[in-house]
Amino acid sequence: GGMHTLCLLDIKVKEPDFEQMKKGKQVFLPPRFMSVNMAASQLVEAEETLKQGAYDAGKTLCVGLARLGQVTQQIVAGTLSELQAVDFGEPLHSLIVCGELHELEMEVLKEYLVEGSTFDAKEESKAEANHDG
Repeated sequence: GGMHTLCLLDIKVKEPDFEQMKKGKQVFLPPRFMSVNMAASQLVEAEETLKQGAYDAGKTLCVGLARLGQVTQQIVAGTLSELQAVDFGEPLHSLIVCGELHELEMEVLKEYLVEGSTFDAKEESKAEANHDG
């Protein structure tokens, strides 16, 4: 339930190479960018380890975003488990963990759902109705 969470994924640029620093050289590692796949994987692992009930990897709807505003932008909706397998291509990536969805939001997101997604909008609506009542 609750509100949506936007995750702006990690960017490591100009990160020092500590092994080279020990040798007295100032060398930087190549830039690294976190992918939606890595973020989804880490969230699934965190929930499995901590068991806080923050989300269900096979049921909670999420939206993976890549290169927004570019001609190559990609938007894919699915469960955390499903998004781990999607090829989002080049960075930059972001992830939205959906909270309670309005019916209009769901209508739009249906257009972006992973083919064969296990996300069940009807089950989500029932859960919201039970929560509200």
